[in-house]
Amino acid sequence: MGKKLDHIGRAAIYILFGVYVIAALYLLFFMRRSMWDYLTYSEYFRYNTNFVPFRTIAEFAGYLRDKDEVYCDLSFVNIWGNLAVMFPAGIFFPAIWKKQRRFRVFALTAAAVIICVELLQFLTMRGSCDIDDFILNFFGAVIGFSLTSIKIVRKLTFVGKE
Repeated sequence: MGKKLDHIGRAAIYILFGVYVIAALYLLFFMRRSMWDYLTYSEYFRYNTNFVPFRTIAEFAGYLRDKDEVYCDLSFVNIWGNLAVMFPAGIFFPAIWKKQRRFRVFALTAAAVIICVELLQFLTMRGSCDIDDFILNFFGAVIGFSLTSIKIVRKLTFVGKE
């Protein structure tokens, strides 16, 4: 009976991971309108890239602090959404791939995935290519990963693989 439950648990992890990937792709690419019809790449680059760490975070934090009527909600969604979108990856990656249980391997994988997403957003002109998105996404993934050190989380996610 234990092996059957392990197989069911593993299947549930893979199904939930699939749902997560589909939801993340929708949020990151398909929910957003492409700027192809409105901007050239140089204009898009000028308006939608940020390579200065913490610039956008500080700007959005200021809007939140000041309770800005126009940008407060957008700022909240941007900061918390960027943390949340990669949070599940921090749990799913080590649950599905044993090598991802080593922080160094996980951190490199998470960084590579986030960089790919940022580049794809730039190439498809959806969203922005922002170092602060990378920072928040990475921090969210690390928070998720840190939860896998909690015994109950390990028991639920590393079904049949401990």
